[in-house]
Amino acid sequence: MPYARMALSVGVEWSSLVATGLGAVLGVGATLVGEQVRWRRTTRDNRLQDRRNLYADCLVSFRKAHEAMRLAADEEHPTPQARAARIRQVYQASGCDEARERLILTATDEVASAIDASYISLRRIREVLASGATVPAPDYQVAREAHRETTEAARNVLRRDLSSLDV
Repeated sequence: MPYARMALSVGVEWSSLVATGLGAVLGVGATLVGEQVRWRRTTRDNRLQDRRNLYADCLVSFRKAHEAMRLAADEEHPTPQARAARIRQVYQASGCDEARERLILTATDEVASAIDASYISLRRIREVLASGATVPAPDYQVAREAHRETTEAARNVLRRDLSSLDV
């Protein structure tokens, strides 16, 4: 009889030990899976926020460049060459070239194409104003409308890209 009690006692000890070990493995596994899910969500959220910032910075720099060029065009200038130089100077100071480069470095082809179309239309405004056109002039109005359209198209592409990450 003592042998039966001993066998039963050893069996109970082993089953407790196995249950404890299994519980620990399941607990560690669940923790690791939870951490992996949290890490992926954090990575996705950071990527989404980084893209939002890049996209907003680029579009805002385009807007600032446009406004600065319009203001420079309305200033008094001693010569047409001085006016053109001032318009190009404020365009350069706006940071839109740098913002565009930062964005297209990691952008998809669709996003890069959309931003480039807006950027090219902004440069067209620069050249129209630098050539002597005033804000009410038809050349400027045509260039401004083209820039509005390309920028709106770029916004739509950027929104689609952001929504693809916000899943």
